[in-house]
Amino acid sequence: MKKLLLILVMSVFALPAIAQLTQTERDFAISYLKATHSNIVETVKSLPDDAFNYKPKEGGWSVSNALEHILLTETAFFGMAQGTLANDESMSENDLSGKDGVLIGMLANRGTKVKTAAPFEPSGKWDSKAKMLAELEKSRTKIVEFLSSTDADLRGHITTIPVGEVDVYQIILIIASHSQRHTFQMQEVLAEMNAM
Repeated sequence: MKKLLLILVMSVFALPAIAQLTQTERDFAISYLKATHSNIVETVKSLPDDAFNYKPKEGGWSVSNALEHILLTETAFFGMAQGTLANDESMSENDLSGKDGVLIGMLANRGTKVKTAAPFEPSGKWDSKAKMLAELEKSRTKIVEFLSSTDADLRGHITTIPVGEVDVYQIILIIASHSQRHTFQMQEVLAEMNAM
């Protein structure tokens, strides 16, 4: 009986440790956020205005439009992550960690076209490339600082988005992979313009 009680007590103390984000996961997400941020800056920073605003002949977004979309969605996704963490009803014992790679691959892939929701359509909210890049820097710094310092259970809080159930850690991965997707889009637009 004492052994059973000891096992039960140990299990209770072990539960929070099991649910916590591993240092490897934390490091990966931070690296991924920083790498995708750098890729955007490298793609956009030195573009002249005509290239920044060039729209594909077949229709679609300019580099400027894609960057604005990244900013709009990043703010919304991070807000969703914080809201999910604040909601005690979002706690779950479901382990969704096996979906991390699938989510990254699915969201970064430009092979599947997706129509964005109206609130995330670019509308010219920022009037210069410099302001957009400054906003991106501010946003990424905030997310990386949060991820670096939080002890919140990012794996234990779950919400549902159009692709299914995700945990808060996965929302952070979505921020990075979604921006990677649109950086690829920017590169496609620039390649079309340069081929002319």
